[in-house]
Amino acid sequence: MNRNTSARRYRHVVIVGIDGMGSFCQNTETPCMDAIFQNGAKTTDAQSMFPTISAQNWGAMLLGAAPEIHGLTNGGISQTRYHSDDLPSIFATVREAYPDAVLCSVSNWAPINGGIIEDDRGVEMQETKSGEETTDKAVTCIKARRPDLLFIHIDDPDEAGHHFGYGTEGHLQCITRVDAMVGRIFDACRDAGMLNDTLFLSITDHGGFKRGHGGYTDGEKYIFFALRGKTVCKTKGFFALTRDVNAIVRYAFGLEIPAKNDDGYSSQVPQGVFCDWDRPYLRDPEGVRSEITPQPQPDLHSEKGLAAFFPEEQIKLAVFFEYDAADATGNARFREEGNVKFYGDGVHGAYAEFGATGCLCSDDVRFGKDDFTVCAWLKVDGAPVSEAYYCGTKTMTDSGAGFALGFTKVATWLGVETPDPASYQEHITPYFRDVSGGWMHVVFAFHRQENTIVLFQNFKYKRTFTLPAYFAAEPMDALPFTVGDEASHKINTGNDALVCMDDLLIFNKAFTPDDLQTLAAYYQFEP
Repeated sequence: MNRNTSARRYRHVVIVGIDGMGSFCQNTETPCMDAIFQNGAKTTDAQSMFPTISAQNWGAMLLGAAPEIHGLTNGGISQTRYHSDDLPSIFATVREAYPDAVLCSVSNWAPINGGIIEDDRGVEMQETKSGEETTDKAVTCIKARRPDLLFIHIDDPDEAGHHFGYGTEGHLQCITRVDAMVGRIFDACRDAGMLNDTLFLSITDHGGFKRGHGGYTDGEKYIFFALRGKTVCKTKGFFALTRDVNAIVRYAFGLEIPAKNDDGYSSQVPQGVFCDWDRPYLRDPEGVRSEITPQPQPDLHSEKGLAAFFPEEQIKLAVFFEYDAADATGNARFREEGNVKFYGDGVHGAYAEFGATGCLCSDDVRFGKDDFTVCAWLKVDGAPVSEAYYCGTKTMTDSGAGFALGFTKVATWLGVETPDPASYQEHITPYFRDVSGGWMHVVFAFHRQENTIVLFQNFKYKRTFTLPAYFAAEPMDALPFTVGDEASHKINTGNDALVCMDDLLIFNKAFTPDDLQTLAAYYQFEP
């Protein structure tokens, strides 16, 4: 049990979460928050976790782990009640330590209550339809219940960002209106006689770019984070990630804070925020540049060719991009849409540049219900800031059975769907802890009957995605196979994104680790 009441620093913790504000509050009037945090700690250089999406970051805050670890997505938290013995929410942690604590959540986004916060820990949950209603109910809760831990979620700035555009006048005006709501909540704490023993903090989950978010541009990743309380130092600059909210609440309640584990709980108390806290803050590891020495492209059937490493019947497609889009197996023909460019310094021989300028499409590549594996070299240098797709059989804007594979400058991207639009699943896996530049090899192995997809990066196991059982019965062929975009041929063009790729290989089997090592030997790559 985490009970250590003698070390409890605060009687109350109030978290005001402002969705979609990013760091744009510095560009508009926020007199209430300016006054509240005048003698506290605040920054506009804290960072959202990748991807800059709500479920991933509210989940990071309340669970204390990176999105790739907790696995929550916007769609997932709407459908499943949350429970995890390995990653309990901060509400569950406080409940274990203080069984009589009053725990409350007032959320303007319904999936947080239950989808991130457990529904069996006695948390008093309320859902609202607007920021004003959220504020009204939060004020009533504070005065009537004097909660030990109160989480408040206001969605208005995110709605304004999607409607007007992030950082536009409409978005900024909304932030100023929300500032007044924060002021009302703060005043309620004072009126309830709680203020002197309250850690009051405000944070946002992400910003935005144009009318969307999910990438890792500066407007999306940099966020406002501010704290006020009797142990808070006065500072206008500190580094923190959204996931650090969990450790801060643990600090306030005098609870154990586990050691940082990049593969599990990784929340930390930021340095320079609390006057009685001097433990070092450990930054996440950064990937190393993946240096590849260019080699000549061996012929498929030569002594060093791909067919010398794999039986030819296992090779479904082998496009080496040697200044053309020829499939070396002869199984598929491609037509060019737009303009695909070729350059001479790839991993093996030349490589291709797709995306905003053009893509390739084939009616000959079909996947059906069989196992298969997609392999490609992707150039990380100059990778897109927003998601760009390098192959697939479905669009990312419309429903339809199939898959789409993509990446950004920090993560790989997988989208899969059956004919039922409600089945859509999206999995985003950061690679910046492993690879920071150069070429990166990516393998997605589709184990159809097992309903799993295994991701390998640079010939090392990265992650397994488990799909619902009904995926096994559905073919993966909504639209013709596209290379250099998803199947609508519009996303990369719309994002003005370029994708540099070499050696697109597809196998008629789901790769095992032994198969992966065989492919590494073909490339003379040392994992």
